Amino acid sequence: MKQSSADRLGTLIGFISGAFFILVGILFPAEFSNVALFLESTGAAENINKYIVQILRFFDIKSFLIVFGGTLSATFVAFPYTKTIRCFKSVPKVFAADLAEEATQEIYDQSKLIAEKRFSGKRITNDDISSLQNPFMRRWIEGLIVREQVEQESLEQILHAEVQMYEQRADEEIEIFDFMGTAAPAFGMVGTIVGLVLMLAETGSIRAVMQAMSIAMLTTLYGVILSNMILLPIASKRKQLKESNLILLEMVRESVNRIARREAPYTILQELHNFLPHKRDEFDEQYG
Repeated sequence: MKQSSADRLGTLIGFISGAFFILVGILFPAEFSNVALFLESTGAAENINKYIVQILRFFDIKSFLIVFGGTLSATFVAFPYTKTIRCFKSVPKVFAADLAEEATQEIYDQSKLIAEKRFSGKRITNDDISSLQNPFMRRWIEGLIVREQVEQESLEQILHAEVQMYEQRADEEIEIFDFMGTAAPAFGMVGTIVGLVLMLAETGSIRAVMQAMSIAMLTTLYGVILSNMILLPIASKRKQLKESNLILLEMVRESVNRIARREAPYTILQELHNFLPHKRDEFDEQYG
């Protein structure tokens, strides 16, 4: 019930905040919107480096509220609140290095040690479990093999379900970033229309016309930059990390399944050998 209430509240907040940001973007005084134009109107720009003033011409409060506020609000309307928050929390993953290929060799070596013990009937100790770096492999080996919490017939279904759950969550995050990448330019166009309407309605000074034109141009710029420089690249990087991690998880799943069945270490390693980077490089060279 709590999650359902949070999702409904998130949708409501999305609608309200979206209307708020657009209304503020329309009603906010244009003379205070563009930072550089405001400084020039007060004479303060003369005391600031000209290059800084040129940069400040690209900072517009109305444009920012319409594009960034509108995109964020639309996202909360389009997706459940809990999934959207989880998506935002996943952003640091994009800055992490893709270590999946490096981890395959580590899993290969650790699987060899565990498989040899399991096949020979030796006890898998806590030290063996602690030495496993991959959290999925450590949890699966400890919970499903050492403690023997489930029957071997059910083991494969459990492992397959967990891999699918990871894939589904990653796809949800990618979908949200893709949506935001599409919504940002659309709100840029909304801001452009707002700026043009304000410009056509302006009968005052040339500076007022320039302020309205600034809003029209900068909202388009913000939408394009937010979409093509931030959101869509994040979605693309997240997709690449997902694919790499799926290969790693499939390797761990295959290893744990075969270790649970007490297969010979040689047979297990022959299967895991296909997941190693050099084996994939050979495949790429052969098939292109």
